[in-house]
Amino acid sequence: MNIERINSELLKQLSMIFRYELNDPRIHGMLTVMEVKTSDDLSHARVYVSYYGDKTLEQETFEALQNCTGHMRNLLKKRVKMRIVPYLRIIPDGSLDNAMQLTELIENAMDKTHATEKNYMGEENGDN
Repeated sequence: MNIERINSELLKQLSMIFRYELNDPRIHGMLTVMEVKTSDDLSHARVYVSYYGDKTLEQETFEALQNCTGHMRNLLKKRVKMRIVPYLRIIPDGSLDNAMQLTELIENAMDKTHATEKNYMGEENGDN
């Protein structure tokens, strides 16, 4: 099995675990496994997770996730056919936040452009 297939399978299984099997009360908001990157020797995997929810609880949520990695690893051992199930490291993924900020900037720029065009068209037609 090549590394891309392993990463894909781990992402799929971890997504299911996050959705249905983590019942820690310290975990808040909506979590999405964005990417899994496994080391070449399969001993470690970086799990990139996006968070959507109350920003004041984000740090607590990621600390709780990191504390649950042993449990998640045990669940993975039952689900995947691998000789070595990697140790997991949870890493906050900011790509969703970045995308939302970029979208907001684009929308603001478009609003300003439309306002400028309306003003220009009004002046051109003698509407002041």
